[in-house]
Amino acid sequence: MAKIKALKDNEIFRAFSDKEIATLATYVEEKHYSAGTPLFYENMKGEAMYIIASGQVKLSKMLAEGEERTLAVMGPSDYFGENALLEEGNRTVTAIVAADSQVLVIKRSGFRKLLEDEPKLALQVILGMYQILSSRIRKASPKMQQMIMEAGR
Repeated sequence: MAKIKALKDNEIFRAFSDKEIATLATYVEEKHYSAGTPLFYENMKGEAMYIIASGQVKLSKMLAEGEERTLAVMGPSDYFGENALLEEGNRTVTAIVAADSQVLVIKRSGFRKLLEDEPKLALQVILGMYQILSSRIRKASPKMQQMIMEAGR
């Protein structure tokens, strides 16, 4: 099943057992999108997290009227939109399918159901997201310090 493989390949879930992955998979939708399909637009209400099983998704941001900047092109095993599982804020970027893609979708409503049904598993998901975020912040910290030092000159 492609859903199981995509979950196992994702860095958030790599430490999960096969049983935990199988349980989590029941709360995940598998969708196919054609190139050019918008998943969401900047400032829309966030409703779901996305994990790319195959294909590519472009994340972009509007800078000025009509000016769009590509921030990243995400590929297999990448994920985005994880904040939507925990908070009800608006999207900060636009996500458009760049190449035909198979995407796993974890909706906030499904994640809340997971919290009710399998609280230990839901906590593992949250801790996995936190560990990755923490690691990314640590890696970015020296770059930010360098930028601050250069700006002060």
